[in-house]
Amino acid sequence: MAPPEQFESSKLRTLDVLLREGFDRTSLEKTVAALVGAESWIIRPVPFEPTGRSFDLLPPGIIEPAQAWELARRLQADPSVEDADPAFEAVYAEQTETTDTTPTLLKAQSAEPGPETFNENDCDWSPRFVKAGEAWELDGGASQGEGILIGHPDSGYLPHPELGPNFTPRLGWDFIDDDPTTENPGGGHGLGTASVMASPYNDPSVDGPKLFVDGVAPKAEVVPLRVAKPTLFVPSPVLFNVGVDRLRDSIGFAIQRRVHVISISLGWLPNAGLHRIIQQAVRENIIVIAAAGNYTGPIVVWPGAYDEVVAMAACNASAQPWAFSAWGKAVDATGPGENVWVAQPADKVGQSSGTSYATATVAGIAALWLAHHGRDHLLAKYQGGPTLAQVFRHVLRATCDSWPQSQLAWGAGLVNAKACLKSPLPDVTELESFTARALRQESSDTVASTFSGLPEADVLRGLATTLGVDEQKAARLDAEFGRELRFWALTHAPFRRALQQGAGGERQALKAQAILPPFSPSLRAAIG
Repeated sequence: MAPPEQFESSKLRTLDVLLREGFDRTSLEKTVAALVGAESWIIRPVPFEPTGRSFDLLPPGIIEPAQAWELARRLQADPSVEDADPAFEAVYAEQTETTDTTPTLLKAQSAEPGPETFNENDCDWSPRFVKAGEAWELDGGASQGEGILIGHPDSGYLPHPELGPNFTPRLGWDFIDDDPTTENPGGGHGLGTASVMASPYNDPSVDGPKLFVDGVAPKAEVVPLRVAKPTLFVPSPVLFNVGVDRLRDSIGFAIQRRVHVISISLGWLPNAGLHRIIQQAVRENIIVIAAAGNYTGPIVVWPGAYDEVVAMAACNASAQPWAFSAWGKAVDATGPGENVWVAQPADKVGQSSGTSYATATVAGIAALWLAHHGRDHLLAKYQGGPTLAQVFRHVLRATCDSWPQSQLAWGAGLVNAKACLKSPLPDVTELESFTARALRQESSDTVASTFSGLPEADVLRGLATTLGVDEQKAARLDAEFGRELRFWALTHAPFRRALQQGAGGERQALKAQAILPPFSPSLRAAIG
């Protein structure tokens, strides 16, 4: 059965504006008044933003995406504005039946002799798959994530014995209802991902009821941050009805809470303000892990697609790719994500699938790594050099188990907690070489880079075919209107399919009203 199409509509929540140095709110008020006249847009400072130059423009009512992109473009042209980018809440299409469009799948290579495989019916198969228990037994350093704080932007949580004593909702916040209560009826996904990170170890000798989920870092603390409202009819969602600004604000909140790891088992739409706060988190030596995406084929979702983030794809207990995992060159590594045992509502446990769980697994590995080496020791060793996020990403990738899958699709390999912790800490010279190659590249705001699993030249060819222009003009349009074109590729299914068909060499005339989205006036004029 094919899953429903993702996100067929989008609601503008805010225009995220960054002012140039020397300008302030008063100058922005004048600029907005000149552009929109009497419309009562609300100007609000972005929370947790250190420069004081970032503001949200909250619309007075419903604003169509094309209008939002046009206004962002006009704001960007003002000399006081350094950047302006719409932040949307992506909304699932209301469907009662699945579509007849199957997701784009990457054919897995056959499993030659390779990583050990496990029985998915064993409720601890996924932590054993990554050798978490063996990592706990290594000599030297804390063994199970002691003293490490994991910020957890997700759907909130539901109480469950699997969460254990180190789950700390008192430190969290609900960014949907704007209150400190992150427990809510829709918190099942956040419950499940939290249990994968830090559910207490189930020692058979302990009295009381037998629990069934072993977290990768059972002594780490998890702080729930509610940013998402799950839509239950979509199977194994990594994509939620979530405003990008809520996720942005939750990361700023997590920085202020002085967390050490941020685990983001969700994503979809990019945003410049979101990217800036992630860059700030990484500068503050926070390790950020995020999901590659579910049912999105060659599109690795944001924030996972950002260079500063460790992006995780998913496999099963037999060391084969999960059929519905996103894939592409933005993926860093692959971990357990199909039929993983997790805590579920009503004090139950069960199996669930998604790149969410690979993400939570690696967040647990990051907590083990920080505790094992001592975060203060790591900060002293790399002071003035690479961030801890860069060091961890390097070590994680370097210690992955190899498997037959392409590294251009599935990252460096299958994550291995024991090898990650055992690996000697790299010297700065080695890290400089790695970061120069992989970590210092700016994420590209183009539709050509959106399809992480496809060659950018092929996507540009698909864009040219779809718009009915030559490839040189398509490249110019992508350079100038890349953010808007990317947005429509992510939210307008016919346009997305046309780009992929054109990238695949099907060069029939695709330009038609039913295929092209309602572009902004400036983009329509530029297309001609």
